Amino acid sequence: AMDAAACIGCGACVAACPNASAMLFTAAKVSHLGVLPQGQTERFERVIKMVDTMAEEGFGGCTNIGECSAVCPKEISMDFIAQMNRDLLRASLFSGRKSRNKAGGAG
Repeated sequence: AMDAAACIGCGACVAACPNASAMLFTAAKVSHLGVLPQGQTERFERVIKMVDTMAEEGFGGCTNIGECSAVCPKEISMDFIAQMNRDLLRASLFSGRKSRNKAGGAG
C-alpha cells in the first residue's frame, strides 16, 4: 500500500495509455486510502464513487497494455488496478449498488 501512496498525480500514466485510462492513478489512490484504519469505513463507497467519476469524465478502461506502469516515475505496479477491481466487485456485491463504469477492462 505504501507503493500506491507514492503516486504524485502527475498524469503520466493517463497520457501514456492508448485508452486514456486513469485506472492506475485511481487504483493507487483507492488502494492506499483503503488500508488506513480510518479509511476502512468508507472503502467500498469510495471505490464506487471514484470509478463512477472516472467513467463520467470519459476515461477509458484498462486493457492491460502496461504503458502506465512503464512510464510511472514512482514505478507503481498495475497490480493495484486488479486490487481496485476486486474492491469494486466487493463494494457492488455488499452494497447492492452497481457502479456506472461502462469502460470495461479487467485491470
